[in-house]
Amino acid sequence: MAILTKRDGQEVQGFLGVNLRQDRVSLADAELAKAINADLHAQPGVIVLRAGRTKQNSTALADQTIRRLARINSVRYRVAANSVYRGADQIINGLSTNLYTTLMPFRPLNDTAIWAFIADDGLMRKDDGTNTRKWGIAAPTATPSVGTTGTGLTGVYSVKYTYARVVGSAVAHESNPSPASANQTLTNQNLSISGLTASSDPQVTHVRIYRTVAGGSEYLFDQQIANGTTTATSSQADTALGDAVETDNDVPPDAGGCVNWNDQAWIFHDPDNPHYLWRSKRFRPESVPAANYLEIGNADDPIMAASPMVGLLGVLTRRTKYRVVGSEAGGYLYQEAISKRGTPAGLGVKGTEAGTLFVARDGVFLTNFIDADQELSAKIARIFNGESVNGISAINWDAASTISVEAFKNRYYVALPTGSSTTPDVLAVYSRDTRNWYFYDHPVRSLLYEEDTDDLTAGFTDGFVYVLEDGTTDAGSDIELDVETKDYFGGSPKLRKLFLYAKVDLDTDGDTVTLKLYVDGVLKRTITGYSSSRGKALIPFPEECMGFTWRIALTYTGRKAVKWYGAGALWAPLEAA
Repeated sequence: MAILTKRDGQEVQGFLGVNLRQDRVSLADAELAKAINADLHAQPGVIVLRAGRTKQNSTALADQTIRRLARINSVRYRVAANSVYRGADQIINGLSTNLYTTLMPFRPLNDTAIWAFIADDGLMRKDDGTNTRKWGIAAPTATPSVGTTGTGLTGVYSVKYTYARVVGSAVAHESNPSPASANQTLTNQNLSISGLTASSDPQVTHVRIYRTVAGGSEYLFDQQIANGTTTATSSQADTALGDAVETDNDVPPDAGGCVNWNDQAWIFHDPDNPHYLWRSKRFRPESVPAANYLEIGNADDPIMAASPMVGLLGVLTRRTKYRVVGSEAGGYLYQEAISKRGTPAGLGVKGTEAGTLFVARDGVFLTNFIDADQELSAKIARIFNGESVNGISAINWDAASTISVEAFKNRYYVALPTGSSTTPDVLAVYSRDTRNWYFYDHPVRSLLYEEDTDDLTAGFTDGFVYVLEDGTTDAGSDIELDVETKDYFGGSPKLRKLFLYAKVDLDTDGDTVTLKLYVDGVLKRTITGYSSSRGKALIPFPEECMGFTWRIALTYTGRKAVKWYGAGALWAPLEAA
């Protein structure tokens, strides 16, 4: 028979995060088996109900799946389904069905505005907060005509013309030239020019005319006239002509990815050339010469993301990663990184002060593209490997393109699609302070930290952008807290015990919670409507609760600042008589 010899107990405090890697008994005392909607960063060691979310836009967008966010020049841009919105106004429709779109701030040389450059697999645009224009200017296609008029020049001449956006007195951008006119022989005559077709592109303000010297083949700047003027006369002496026309101001390819590095626009995710990394001229994001690209790897390993860093540009393909180094003057080259780990989630990449954060098939990592990757996700690795653990389902890798990440106040936020969900339904949160994870139930489709407002924002699939970590409700709805401790065994996992009391150090802030007491994984008692101020209350186990391990689960639905500081149990050891 068994006899009671003494009373013993165990008390734990300092909860830090979730560990899904090991079984419940093997966890460290500070690790939880489950933590959904518990903030374990704000007060390290204390389980706190997370903050809520508040709507940023008062009316839902017509396109409800908000898959990309940007804030440029204090203007909020939202990419939703196949459209781009400036605030609540749709400014672009007809984006690619590939659903990869990037927004990049850039002030071109000689321009006075910082533009939001919008890269998409189906079209390339830019927006200054008021006007939406094409990214780049297409060259004139009409050939100019030449003739004679007046007196002055002698020799054989030809002309070309370009379209330009002139800001003040400076050229902010200029197209490639038109086809060359026929040659015209002059004998003490001026050159008449006609057939200068006006551009229908509203960003074009002027036409710029280029002329050869007598008998020459290089086209030099002659004059600038207003767009819409179709004729001109060239009378300048050959020695008065200006710089040669540029013939490499090509418009960029349609491609969904772009970043600014080395004062150049680097463009990728080109459906026609998925392994090409294009680059613009320096300070001139609208000029992308046809020869300006790096062919990185092979087309069957497409470029998924790029991350600017000090001294290099990091590039992640689906299978591996590279660093691009060099300069425009000396040339660029790429080198494969030591850690050959890429990403299937092109939007799941974020540059941070600690390195580039990215999601791979085997976890969440930081990289500087030089040293070995730093793994952050060891404690939640099983959901990356196809397992569902303690209420968190395995990641749905078929929806990897919807994964997004962001950094905010020393935390990393990773939106993950799990189970059969085709969009993220779980927000995994990593605390850099405690190096532990916990989970929120926000169904986040996109993430953005707005530095000027100091807000973490998220696009959802209901047409709204929300400010996270804000308020006490989820846009008026209660928040559901669900946490479970590990299975504690006291001094020995082999000692059978008669459990007498559970301890909870809990402050329910005047509201009530539900507690569940388990022995050897079996639910023994449920206490509903439990309320407590800060204190270590004793809750009796039912009679004859014998076993080896204990645990406590807490659930709560509400909007009060519920805090759980610690847990414990008292038991009588059982020994063989």
